[in-house]
Amino acid sequence: MKLVRLTILEQFRSLKKIKAKKGFEDFTVLFREDEPNEKWTQFHPYCFAGLNGSGKSNVLEALANIFYHLECSTLDSNTSEFLDNDFDLKKSDPIAYELEYYIIPKESEKKSVEDYANVIIRKEKLEAPKIKITAQDQITESVFIEISNPIRSYLPELVIGYSSGENEILSLPFVKSRLLQLDEYYYHLKNRNKLKLTYNLNEKPESSLVYMDYHMSQAILLANFLIQDDDTLEPIKEQLEIDKLHSFRLVINDHKLYHKADDPELGYLLPLADEILEKLRSCATAVFQNTNDKIEILDFYFDQDSKTKSSELKKAFKIHFNSPIELFKAFQILNLLNLRVVSKSLKKEIYNSDSLYAMYKVPSFEESELVFHFNLFKIKKKNSLDKMLLKAFSDGEHQFLHTMGICLILKDKNTLMLLDEPETHFNPEWRSEFISLLKDSLSKSGTNHLMRDILITSHSPFIISDCFPDKVLVFEKGKQPKSAFNMNFRTFGTSVDLIMDNIFNRGNTIGDFSSRIILEIEEEIKNKKSLTEEEVRTYKNRTNDLGDSIEKILLFTKLNELKKK
Repeated sequence: MKLVRLTILEQFRSLKKIKAKKGFEDFTVLFREDEPNEKWTQFHPYCFAGLNGSGKSNVLEALANIFYHLECSTLDSNTSEFLDNDFDLKKSDPIAYELEYYIIPKESEKKSVEDYANVIIRKEKLEAPKIKITAQDQITESVFIEISNPIRSYLPELVIGYSSGENEILSLPFVKSRLLQLDEYYYHLKNRNKLKLTYNLNEKPESSLVYMDYHMSQAILLANFLIQDDDTLEPIKEQLEIDKLHSFRLVINDHKLYHKADDPELGYLLPLADEILEKLRSCATAVFQNTNDKIEILDFYFDQDSKTKSSELKKAFKIHFNSPIELFKAFQILNLLNLRVVSKSLKKEIYNSDSLYAMYKVPSFEESELVFHFNLFKIKKKNSLDKMLLKAFSDGEHQFLHTMGICLILKDKNTLMLLDEPETHFNPEWRSEFISLLKDSLSKSGTNHLMRDILITSHSPFIISDCFPDKVLVFEKGKQPKSAFNMNFRTFGTSVDLIMDNIFNRGNTIGDFSSRIILEIEEEIKNKKSLTEEEVRTYKNRTNDLGDSIEKILLFTKLNELKKK
């Protein structure tokens, strides 16, 4: 999919009407003005730049909330009864908006520019959202229609959210979506005999919203290392210095619903996941079962002893799982059942909440109380005989695994990626390489860039320097976002100093604390017409603790000029 425009018609967080020359304008993010063309086949992510509080993250949150509401709006009526009063088609947050994008329907075979359909979704205050779909070769004019299940082909297949920190603002719609998916699972489990439903990877429940948190690192790593070939894995193996995976363990507890009073008809939670479990058992090196406690342990060992020999474990997984995304979904479904700890009353509160603190109300439990978890995940690092646990990775390494790993498994899924400051824990080298690594990861996966848009919020001048000016949107509080292109500022390949000055209004190349020494000297000499050699030496000595910088060079130049006079 390719975003065109998002207009907020009623205030949402810090996004509100903007004062203009004549009255007020609706807050609008304009992504692109051109019609579909071959340039759209190229990799060009969007970068939202600007100071804190300028609204960058709120735009990501608005998009996540919109697609959460649209997903709820397209649920089949016979399987949405579990929503009860927790969903209102006419209420959403943002409460009023207009969103336009181009998308290639999932059924399209060619996946080319000519297959794009233009989609406009408009929601007025206290009204249900409506959609207008226009194919490029359509002669008659389209009209707005009600949102229903058939329009799911014109929504993104995946909306992926990631934040480097505890960003409750972005995560909330994803949490709601996971709880919605769990309730749908409960519905299928409760009615499996009546509906004659079996649960497999191609049936419900499947949410389009996926949030990449710390606990998904294992699933992402395994989905790639068990299915992908070595060439595809190169970006991850090279940057994380991984030689190969050594082993991992899955622990499965067939627990009953934790809050029995919520639904006494529900017993153990795994029956609908039998197909997934059978596939995993078939791949396992060893299986241990404790029937009394309903605990099952699956151990997996990689037997690859050289780069030329394919692992028997990988062969088994490739037989039972068709793609990395299918294996990832299998782990995601099992991980979903851990949310059994959330009571019905708490789910209702979260469903109806726009609180920034709702997620903190979800209780956490010991591993023994979970339905599914990874354990003893060991990796062999390059140039080392030791095996290390995945949990020993640094925050930056986990962050890299989230962002790059998910790119490797997407392929031709219609995807919107919302990455909120994904480089926060990266070292300077990885920050400068982030965009190129993202491109390499997508290229290795054989991706079709027509199928996705990537939005990145960042304060890093390195990332901005790797984005084209028409893809850098500069945010300033109380103003409409504008592209660097319309500011006549060429961001691509521009030095970080110029970016700091033009985008962040930060002229200094050094920190405030150290720059005060230079500023004090500049203030003292600004009205002097000349300086003695001793005075110049004294001023220079006051900067002995400072390293080299442009500011220091300019000060010394000024001092030398005054000495000559």
